[in-house]
Amino acid sequence: MTLMWHHRLTLLHLCTTLLLALPLSVDAKESIHIGVLAFNDRIEVQQRWQPTLDYLNQKLPSYHFQLEAVQPKQMDALMEQGAIDFMINNAVRTVQYKERYGVSQLLTVRPNSGRTPERAIGSSLIVSSDLQLGSTQQLGQMRVVSASKKGFGGYMAFQREVVDGGDSPEQLFGSLQFVGFPQNSLFDRLRSGEADVAILPSCHLELSVANGVVNPGEFKVALAQPYADFPCAVSSRLYPYFMLSKLNHVDSVVATAVAKQLLELTPESVAAKTGRYNSWTMPVDDSEVYGLLKSIQLWPFAPDWQVLAKRLAPYGLLLLVVLVLGYLHHYRVKLLVARRTTELRDEVLQHNQTQAHLVEQQNAFYKAQRVLLTGEMASGLSHELSQPLASIRYLTQGCQYRMASAQFDKEQLQLGLQRINAQTEKAQGIIQRFRGFCARPSTVNHINMRQQIEEALVLMEADVKRHQCRVQFNNQCADDVMIKGDAVLLQQVLVNLLRNGIDAMDENAAADKVVTVTLSSQACWLVVQVSDRGCGLSEAALERLFMPFETSKAQGLGLGMMICKRIIEQHQGQISAANLYPGLKIEFRLPKEEQ
Repeated sequence: MTLMWHHRLTLLHLCTTLLLALPLSVDAKESIHIGVLAFNDRIEVQQRWQPTLDYLNQKLPSYHFQLEAVQPKQMDALMEQGAIDFMINNAVRTVQYKERYGVSQLLTVRPNSGRTPERAIGSSLIVSSDLQLGSTQQLGQMRVVSASKKGFGGYMAFQREVVDGGDSPEQLFGSLQFVGFPQNSLFDRLRSGEADVAILPSCHLELSVANGVVNPGEFKVALAQPYADFPCAVSSRLYPYFMLSKLNHVDSVVATAVAKQLLELTPESVAAKTGRYNSWTMPVDDSEVYGLLKSIQLWPFAPDWQVLAKRLAPYGLLLLVVLVLGYLHHYRVKLLVARRTTELRDEVLQHNQTQAHLVEQQNAFYKAQRVLLTGEMASGLSHELSQPLASIRYLTQGCQYRMASAQFDKEQLQLGLQRINAQTEKAQGIIQRFRGFCARPSTVNHINMRQQIEEALVLMEADVKRHQCRVQFNNQCADDVMIKGDAVLLQQVLVNLLRNGIDAMDENAAADKVVTVTLSSQACWLVVQVSDRGCGLSEAALERLFMPFETSKAQGLGLGMMICKRIIEQHQGQISAANLYPGLKIEFRLPKEEQ
């Protein structure tokens, strides 16, 4: 029993395998696609060429031939995709596809009516029988119609005649219209008077007469060319008939088999009669087609802008994307720059405000130090003022005595009053000098350093006398040497240095209390030296002399020399100190003003 079931399962598996394999053997035919351009009626093109494909399907059962009747744009797309194996086209399209896609011409259709494959298609100018047209120049005054600008057997072939005649279609034709298909509608326009001339393919008038569409003698062909062996009247050169070509990917075995079967096709066959041709023959010379394309400037003798645009479209899109990204990047950078510029402007404004505040504080600090110096010189100031005030008191008493005496001397009284006035001005001058030193505003001006030193010595005159010192001023500089700076601040430096020199000699004998001020000129510098005969400084104290809060005085703040350094550096100058053994020398340099 088990063995029986095993045989049944084996038989069932074998049957299933055979059934699955059967459809594969039936559908194993290789599909061959043959493309045909359909400029007008796709159904008409299919009806014309389908019997030829049926003939190939019958003769070559290993292949399945399919007809693709498409518009030119669709044909280009199918060829780029490799979806077409063979194609049947007119001579112009065949040459253009050969140059663009590298197709190979296999056969040429032999036409009916005794025409040869080399000279089968041209253009005919159809006019009314009573219209006389002697040259192409007369077309400028006539209304011309044609089915399509791209019609090979119509407008295109005659366009070459116009160009080779030295004219351009745009200048020659005063009125030219392309009215579309069917081409028989052009006869109706001639009958109605809407047009004077119709451009149609060669032999189209003769076929229309034979088919009863046009009455015999109703129309004629104008500007007919003398072709004795051509059965129809034609107005242009003649060109080859339809051609069969294969694409590069098609196997040569398939191409040979197709060409062999088509060459065996007879004029009596259904395929030939339906296709309106006699038979197939070997490829013919297509040099006339190249001449046509060159004359009317079509591909490959002129750029095909549509194809070029299609091929460049991806690169154009990429360029557009790059430009958009570049613009977005530029816009982003612009925003960032604008934002950063605003931030920098705010920072600069804040910095300027801070700097102005610091300068204001520094000036207040300098002024406070000047006030402090004035306070230190207060005792000298009181001594200076006591002399003129005492003189004023004594002179006033003398004047009172003279006025009370019996003998009143008016001249003596006048002299006393004048002396009182002189002492008053002296006291006022002392007060104004100290007031100016403390409260005069800081301004940058052209400065004569000799005058500044002399004014500082006048300010310090009371202190010098009080400390029983002497000041020697050694001027080695010409009077025309000027500097640019703040006179108040520079006087503050001089007063500080003179004050320190005087204080440094408190322990000296009166004969050794000498402060020397030297003014000299060295290259581009104006040099001021203030030296004393005091005890000098230690090396450690000398190194820290210009640092804040460094002082050797019991009641000093240690800010005077730091202020001097800042003021000199603010004037782009230099300041230094050195021991003289005995004494100390402070030297500062200021840049001369350019003459």
